[in-house]
Amino acid sequence: MPHEIKDKQEFIEKMKYAKKIIVVRRPPKYIKVKARTARRLYTIKLQSEEEVEEILKHANAEIVEY
Repeated sequence: MPHEIKDKQEFIEKMKYAKKIIVVRRPPKYIKVKARTARRLYTIKLQSEEEVEEILKHANAEIVEY
């Protein structure tokens, strides 16, 4: 089961261990960012493109966009 995180800083910490990062754009509702780690899938829903770019700056894994 995926684990939804509400806090951006907590998601950035979990993203350090990610093997793959998936960005799903669902305009105008939200943008969902998913981080796949060895054990769990972490997700966060963001409202603006700026928030997504801020989080993806910290990514060190492969980024896939849908």
